[in-house]
Amino acid sequence: MPETRMNFDRYHATMGNFSLKEESRIGKGDLLADKLSVFYVTQRKMPFAPCVGHERLLAKLLKLKALDAKRLRFLRQEKADLSLIAGRLESSTFPFTVRTVAPGTIMFANEPFADIEGPFALTQMTEIDFEHAFDEPMTVAGNALNIRLAAGNRHLSDFSLRRNGSSGRSLEVTKYAYVGGFDDTSNMEAAFELEINAVGTMAHYYVEAFIDAMYQLFPERDSQGRKKHFQQIAFERWLDAHPKGTTLLLDTISLRLGVIHAIRATNSSEARRNALKFVRVDSGNLAKNSRWIVDMFKANGLGHVGVMPTGDLDAQKIMEIVGYCPEVTSFGVGTKLAAETKVAGVIFKLCAINHRAVLKCSESKGKETIPGTVQVWRCVDKEGYYVKDIVATSEEAAPHGFHEAIPLLRVFYEKERRFSLPVSIEAQKEFVAKQRGLFKDIRNYPVEMSPSLLSSKENIIRKMHNDDMGESDVTIVPYPE
Repeated sequence: MPETRMNFDRYHATMGNFSLKEESRIGKGDLLADKLSVFYVTQRKMPFAPCVGHERLLAKLLKLKALDAKRLRFLRQEKADLSLIAGRLESSTFPFTVRTVAPGTIMFANEPFADIEGPFALTQMTEIDFEHAFDEPMTVAGNALNIRLAAGNRHLSDFSLRRNGSSGRSLEVTKYAYVGGFDDTSNMEAAFELEINAVGTMAHYYVEAFIDAMYQLFPERDSQGRKKHFQQIAFERWLDAHPKGTTLLLDTISLRLGVIHAIRATNSSEARRNALKFVRVDSGNLAKNSRWIVDMFKANGLGHVGVMPTGDLDAQKIMEIVGYCPEVTSFGVGTKLAAETKVAGVIFKLCAINHRAVLKCSESKGKETIPGTVQVWRCVDKEGYYVKDIVATSEEAAPHGFHEAIPLLRVFYEKERRFSLPVSIEAQKEFVAKQRGLFKDIRNYPVEMSPSLLSSKENIIRKMHNDDMGESDVTIVPYPE
């Protein structure tokens, strides 16, 4: 079925409608609706993140269709009478040119990673398509990349399924976590759909389910005749059922008892020793708990067993754990992978109209926008390392003084014609991993504007603030202290 949903805000509709009125015409020029405009797309809340979500954007662009009769009637009957934009949406083609960076390209805050060119009325109405396409994917991939940098080469598993709100969203989170640097997932549907490895441990309630062993008339006993704790029995049965390798969860009752029972269960036979590969801890001071678990297992002849901390982990907590206990071999990350506080904050801003560069000024640092159509150059030294990014006007030649300068923005879609399909998630993952090794210090990587772009920006800001009428005819009151 054709996509006819109104994936736009009311202000897109009202601005589009106004742009089709005579009041939008300046001098003898075209209606604002038909003026060629360029909007660029960036994110400003994460220091860096892989640019992902291209397949979502492409799906949205290819599904752009004229609105159906019911929705057109809704617009025409709206209190502001949106008949003009309804007419444009009734029969319109969508003559857009879209540029993006390659899928998986690591981009930095406020760098343009996409732009769209087309007639003002329709082009400005694609804002939500871009924001929906890129915001969540870049949030997840950015968080995953930060976690990968904190974890080093340690194994990372996506345990976010239960926290993602829906099965569809969970699959997307797994996909972009994998691209950002995760190794596998506990999400079975995502593992199937994406053809990646599925992993899982056990739940606390598995151990709880063995509580009946406490009340048996003839309880299980060890070789010395001692009554076995029900948690030890649960561990032994689990190891016996998974002889090729498995993980035990230690903190259902207390970490101390969990460690003791895991050691006893594992050392009770050679087969069980071979079966236990990892132990998982989900609570308490994870750095100190991990350190103690490693030491306890080494002291009891089980130094081969890996430790997997889980439980509200983020990049900062993982760095703390790694610093205190570098022997930790893997991490399971759930709740904080998808968002919580760190989100990309993708934005869509006008940068050119009728071939003139424009920008939005701001009194908030970092919220001024970039004027004009630009190119982002990634500058490379003779050893192949990335040196800096330079954002320049589209008319400028490649920067000099570097072994290579790579233009990042390329045509992705033009006038309903695809120029390139997004590469597979496996290829994106490999590309992200390759780039990680080419930034000498990704957290302090320089991004600069070219002198020409900076001069243009300053000149436009100066002109925008110049008002020949002054302020003498307006009563000015003091600003609050």
